[in-house]
Amino acid sequence: MMRLPVSATFPRHRRLASVFAQVDVCEIAGLRLADGSVRPRFEQDRWVFSGLMDAHRMMSEREQIWDFTEIINPLWRVVAKEILLAMLAPQYAAVLECAQALRAVRSPRTLYGFLEKYIEWFNWLTEKGITSLNGVSQELCERYLEEHSWSVPRPGRPRRRLEPYSTVAHVKILKLIAQYEELLSNDSYEAGFVPWKGKTATQVVGYKSKGPNLTPPVPDAMLQPLLATCLHLVNEVGPHLADLMETVRASRAGLPTSGGVTLAQLPVLRQVLERMRASGEPLPAVDDVQLRKRTTLGEEGPLKHLGWEALARTVGVRRFGDDARQSLIPELTVLAAEVGFQPPLARQAALIPRVVDGELVPWTPPLADGDLFFMVDHAVTACLVVTCALSGMRTSELLEIEAGCRLPAVPTPGGGQRFRLASRLIKGQKFGGVPDEWVVIEQVDCAVALAERLVDRPAGEALFGTIDLAGRLKNLRGWLERTGNRERWGLSVIPQGPLNARMLRRTLSLAIAERPGGLLAAKVALKHISVATTEGYAARPGGSQRLFHAEIEEAEEVHHVQLTVEAFRDVQAGRMPAGPGARSLIEAFHHVDAQLKDAACTDPKVLKDDRHLEGLLRKQAKTLHVGAANFCWFRDPSKALCLRLAGTPNATKPLVGMCDSARCPQATHHPCHRPVWAGQATAIDVFIESPRVAKGEKVRLIPERDRALRVVAEIDDAQAAPAGED
Repeated sequence: MMRLPVSATFPRHRRLASVFAQVDVCEIAGLRLADGSVRPRFEQDRWVFSGLMDAHRMMSEREQIWDFTEIINPLWRVVAKEILLAMLAPQYAAVLECAQALRAVRSPRTLYGFLEKYIEWFNWLTEKGITSLNGVSQELCERYLEEHSWSVPRPGRPRRRLEPYSTVAHVKILKLIAQYEELLSNDSYEAGFVPWKGKTATQVVGYKSKGPNLTPPVPDAMLQPLLATCLHLVNEVGPHLADLMETVRASRAGLPTSGGVTLAQLPVLRQVLERMRASGEPLPAVDDVQLRKRTTLGEEGPLKHLGWEALARTVGVRRFGDDARQSLIPELTVLAAEVGFQPPLARQAALIPRVVDGELVPWTPPLADGDLFFMVDHAVTACLVVTCALSGMRTSELLEIEAGCRLPAVPTPGGGQRFRLASRLIKGQKFGGVPDEWVVIEQVDCAVALAERLVDRPAGEALFGTIDLAGRLKNLRGWLERTGNRERWGLSVIPQGPLNARMLRRTLSLAIAERPGGLLAAKVALKHISVATTEGYAARPGGSQRLFHAEIEEAEEVHHVQLTVEAFRDVQAGRMPAGPGARSLIEAFHHVDAQLKDAACTDPKVLKDDRHLEGLLRKQAKTLHVGAANFCWFRDPSKALCLRLAGTPNATKPLVGMCDSARCPQATHHPCHRPVWAGQATAIDVFIESPRVAKGEKVRLIPERDRALRVVAEIDDAQAAPAGED
């Protein structure tokens, strides 16, 4: 018998009918639908998933409607449906028989993105005159990828080549047609043809999933005024605003939903007007939005500014009837000339301190209804920014925060409390995600509590709605300037610039990694956020904070390598470290320097390769622990003064908070630490010279000041020492 070579291909016998004929899409995919929802079937060209019970809030309404009629060629609609359903239901019997089928379930949201790519691909083929997939060639695939590797043209802007992660999906959907060839019934590639055969989609576009995090942090010049503004709204303005909103809701809850001021109620209303005349109380005014609408409609006259609905509420109804309104116009015109108009809410606002100088000012000018609702919306934006910036939550996790998500606070040793939020972990989980918790600091808990009061939604409903931080910030910035509230509260201008949840998360992870004892903003200590994150990770090792904790550790490792390289370069340049551990650190760096010189004899290019230097210093960098006033090179736990004082000589990490770097043999001081020690000496001098400080306390402070001055002198002497001395 003649044997065919392994590489030989056989003509493919296409199926007469689809393996998914007549199936219920949701049933075979294991997707739960709410009672009464329409169940999509395979033959339909429009699959509606709007009743999905497990759909998370990242999945928009548009992504729940799969419209295959957007594919021009009817044959390829079936191809797209077969591939997407096979990925949605990989455990279906016919899919299990397909040798190359993917075995992991893909979420409906991911597959909707694939559908969009298939619409582009199939309609592009139609434009090129291709009517069958049998006519697709490698050259055609490469043309398609090249055309879709560039940004959409915009007036006045040149097109730019897209990043690899933006184009990898185009390659994936082309290769999937060959991968699921056994399942296809209407059309397929020529037998044996695989686009970019032998290469994965990521290899084709050059995408490296393990590359560095490219998300930029929020610049400090933007972050500081942004957080200052949002914290002021949450802590100072927010409580008064929530009280006002709750009062307004309560006062209007019992008003009838229909009917208005009638002629029979005019005597009561005239008594109200007479009291206003007697006390000089202004008539209620409308907000600026309503005023502009009246101007657009041509409404003029002396009562143009009058808030008719607010006036109607003074007698227990929501609006005016036409007859009552017309009969009151003469009287109201006279009264308006006497008392004028003023928005009816918060006319006697409580006083709060301005940020810039502490001067007490009303927390708001008088508000009309529209003004109140706008202020509530912007205060919720402030709550969202604080929650995002100080917790590190992703967009998907912020969307899953619901009214009633605050869990009971847990007491901690020392009389403190640990605050927790209930959310859902979406990324990397089954469709719909899994319940999760975040341990957060008090500022975040306060922001969420305020948002709950402001929106007043039933438990289980989304608290923040959209997480479009860029759009929300643009509106907040405009509102602050338009209303004069920024100047009233003494806030700095928030600079223009991009902003999203990813950037705030990245900013927080870098700040914790690089400034563990510093501040993210005024009154927001990074160490508190770091402790909360670590506790959340320890309590739920598989939860959301595990991923954030890993991101912090990665950034911390990179930062420690950078600091070690900088310290090494300083030693090379003759700028020596000071402190008890300086000698051993200099010896370690001299050893690395000798290795570099040896390498230079065989390969001079190595001297210019920072990665080679980083590799030599990486072991040293792993021992580095950054303190506010020193570096701790934790090589030998038995030598660590902090562990000896704490009675834990076998610990694996130093107790940086207990560090006495002037005495510990593993601590070093560098030029970057000089301002800390000099500042401490200056601060102590203030207390020593103060007549209010007791003499005994001054005696205790003098050695502390002398130690700080001694460290400053040692740092200065080390910088002036010749390169051969230590």
